[in-house]
Amino acid sequence: MKIDKKQITNQELFSFIEQITPLNNQYRDLVKKEDGVGKEVLMLMWEVGDMIDKHIKKHSIKPHALYWQVYGKAEGLKNSYITRDFLSYCLRIRKYFSDKETVREKFPNLRRYSLFREAFPLLENPKYKLTGEEIDKIISILNSNNNPGDIKNFILSLKSKQIGIKNARTQRLSEMKPIAENFALIYSFTLGLIKKNDHNRISKIRNEISKDLLEAMSQTVASLTQENLYVPEIKVNQKLPAQWEKFIDNLKYLTQSTVEVRNRFRRLIQPRDLFDLANMLNALETDRSLTNYRKQKGIGSST
Repeated sequence: MKIDKKQITNQELFSFIEQITPLNNQYRDLVKKEDGVGKEVLMLMWEVGDMIDKHIKKHSIKPHALYWQVYGKAEGLKNSYITRDFLSYCLRIRKYFSDKETVREKFPNLRRYSLFREAFPLLENPKYKLTGEEIDKIISILNSNNNPGDIKNFILSLKSKQIGIKNARTQRLSEMKPIAENFALIYSFTLGLIKKNDHNRISKIRNEISKDLLEAMSQTVASLTQENLYVPEIKVNQKLPAQWEKFIDNLKYLTQSTVEVRNRFRRLIQPRDLFDLANMLNALETDRSLTNYRKQKGIGSST
């Protein structure tokens, strides 16, 4: 893959961020309420997705390039709390629903956005090959007054059933377990560093892993969330701790493998967790990015 070198000016980017920030703040307030606001969250996200869609068409820029510019790629923009995960889902929702009114019509009584998000792959991803009747049933239960836990269990059960029937490669998931375990270890270690805010340990990691390498790993992890995203070249010019060497080997293996291999990996490590890990690796690059990440996640200062 080639890097998308198309950039928008700082003025245009700041203007775009200013337009989205109030909606992003409103989204955060709504999801905290959790119950009874699902439709409002979806409509808000559709609106943001429409802004993204128009922006990328106007500037001929790929979505992932815009996400990186809004949050995390340019050091001067680390104060944007608009995450790539949020932007990505907004655009996906915009593409799924033809217009905002369709959101209102299909999900008038959606109680929780989290339930829609759980069900979204069933509705959006053609690999599940659901019938119209099955899709209608999902939409109906999402609009019902059933217990949220029961709704989630129904969705998870349907996912498991569809994957089991449609995908004969389930048994090959065991091949991914060592890679998934390594990712989980790096995730846990990085999260621990950020939560404890141990400056000595963080400085040690920065001495062991250069800023450029952290950025390359962050972008590569982000590229694994979905297909056709930019994959940087990872250059290692230093001796690394064993688990980080294994982590880089796994990144190279996954990015150079087939879509089927990456899909199996994403069955074990969810795209949302990959987004989180990409953001955490990005946060380790500088004190400023680390401080902004801790603020964004509401992590209090501690040493």
